[in-house]
Amino acid sequence: MPWRTVLRVSIAPRIGILLILWLLAYSGNVTELVTDGYWESVAAHSTFLLVWTAPAVAACAAWEGLRVRRSRALQGAPVRTFSRVSLAVLTPTLVLGVLAVALSLGLLLPQAAGSPGRSAVAVIGMELLVVAAHTAVGYVIGLNLPRLLAVPVALVGSFVWMAYPAALNVFWVRQLNGTNLAECCELDQVAAPRSILAPALVSIGLLLAARLVTVRQRGLRILAPVVLAVVVTVAAWIVHPLGYSAAASRPTTLRTCSDTRPRVCLWPEQEHAAADIVEWATDAHTRLAALGVTTAPELSPWTSMPASDDIRALVAQSALPQGTPACATYGDWPGSDASGPLDAWLTLTAGVDSQVVASRYVPENVEVATRVLERPRSAQLAWFQRNARTLTRCDLRPVLDPARY
Repeated sequence: MPWRTVLRVSIAPRIGILLILWLLAYSGNVTELVTDGYWESVAAHSTFLLVWTAPAVAACAAWEGLRVRRSRALQGAPVRTFSRVSLAVLTPTLVLGVLAVALSLGLLLPQAAGSPGRSAVAVIGMELLVVAAHTAVGYVIGLNLPRLLAVPVALVGSFVWMAYPAALNVFWVRQLNGTNLAECCELDQVAAPRSILAPALVSIGLLLAARLVTVRQRGLRILAPVVLAVVVTVAAWIVHPLGYSAAASRPTTLRTCSDTRPRVCLWPEQEHAAADIVEWATDAHTRLAALGVTTAPELSPWTSMPASDDIRALVAQSALPQGTPACATYGDWPGSDASGPLDAWLTLTAGVDSQVVASRYVPENVEVATRVLERPRSAQLAWFQRNARTLTRCDLRPVLDPARY
């Protein structure tokens, strides 16, 4: 059949228009979650749009399966093999799936920088496998289910499998459909190989099971659920150690560290702003040290394009004691009232713009911090040390009035 005819009779081009419009409209919900400048995050978040792509190709494939069954092209002794007939009618659907994956990635691509690593390429390959698997399963549904049920079952079944596991508390199930990678990645994370391998393996299992269902030998058809069960079991075993997260720690050897105080360690995506980041961190440290406040010896920003206020705030917050007391398990503790004023005072002292501080903290906390700044340096340090201790103690109450020091 000429390709012009294939495209004319296929439903994929028409569904494709709706799918592309939907992906364009929905991508804004994903864009804001991506870590700017980081290819791993771009590739991982593109998997979220599989929730819409997979059901679309499954429904299209089911429709094509219905057409093939009505045409009886596979009955008797067909001139062309099952594989050739199926590939011919499914090509537009597969092309739609590939284009949808490419569009999902392309919509987030402006937030990437540099070239993709092996992990990002593996994620894209896994997405294509998921699309192929849903296409194959949808096609088999179209070949076997009644006409009124085939397309709805393929559409709804695919959507439920792609969307519902995210609501489950059985964490390993979330890892099997390929969309849990959308939880990854911060700059200090990469996609865990297990989180890519498992959904790829499940997709291969679906492809094998779909093919076995269509063979003429009854003995081989019975193997389809067995093969799928074995593959899913192996995939579940692979991802079980991951729990909920699809991310793994990024090797710290990739960071470049300065010899300043604090020691600033940056990922490759941050090196374009290394001079500014080191300058901001050093200045914030100097301001706080002048008052006798001790900050963390090492600093590693979380974003690829941090601003001056972000770096200064990060240095400032490192001066606060880490952790909470045991009594915090059951609600607020006395020292929780000191957290806001302490944080506001530290960020102002570190050189963060006062308007930025005012936008980040409640007015009462900013007002207390501003009054503390009017006191002598020794009084400011005494205020900080006295109230900082209450953050990790259950038996101390903060004394926030600057006039008491």
